[in-house]
Amino acid sequence: MTDPTGRTRLLGVVGDPVAQVRAPELWGTVFRELGVDAVCVPFHVRPTDLEAFLDGARRWRNLDGLLITVPHKAAAMRFATELSDRARQVGAVNCLKVGESGGWVADMLDGVGFVTAFEGGIGPVGGRRALVVGCGGAGSAIALALADAGASAVDVSDVDGARANELADRVSATGVLSRPVAALGRGYDLIVNASPAGMRSTDPLPVDLDGVGGDAAVADVITEPAVTPLIKEATQRGCAVQVGSQMTDAQVGGMADFFGYTAAFADPLR
Repeated sequence: MTDPTGRTRLLGVVGDPVAQVRAPELWGTVFRELGVDAVCVPFHVRPTDLEAFLDGARRWRNLDGLLITVPHKAAAMRFATELSDRARQVGAVNCLKVGESGGWVADMLDGVGFVTAFEGGIGPVGGRRALVVGCGGAGSAIALALADAGASAVDVSDVDGARANELADRVSATGVLSRPVAALGRGYDLIVNASPAGMRSTDPLPVDLDGVGGDAAVADVITEPAVTPLIKEATQRGCAVQVGSQMTDAQVGGMADFFGYTAAFADPLR
């Protein structure tokens, strides 16, 4: 599919901002490979307009679904009438589609996508002592997925102390040790930035890497810039690294199934 026609289906990506998202290019490639007549369109929606946007979008007959990005992952969950178990556990969603009842059906694939990418590219999560910085939708999903994958501990950090406390409690409830801590990387062998810090060139590093050596792995969920200052410093220290696009790419198979594009798509999330 090259030019849209009257038959072309829509997949949206909703955020504030959206200039940094890779979804339109990524899904354009996927649609061409699958032979699907669809386009992925970014929608820049302010938090105050999210409810009105979602209420209108569920009535669009040519919409296959929406990808939800910052800062809407937790807020969008409130408007879903059907939730997957993992979305309910995380308390946030990153994909929506309209169900048979006309309401939104939601899932959250950030966490399982992160673990799939990490274990496919770096190694097992099991036994690692992890630090997750940023306790929003993506950070919550990743922290809980790391716990589920066998991490020995998953400490969390956020500029909002109450949010860090709440996530630490939820991770601890799974049986894995979790504490709200400062963003200091020393002593961890898996460090994840799930905060927005690093999207702007003026941002400070989200994690202090003093004392972190080559035996640690460092990951960032940010996709633009493709290589963040955190990843640059971690690489200089000899750490194994995972960039944001790797987590995004690892979710494509599961999302393709969720949106109904193909049942035969190679899905690493199964």
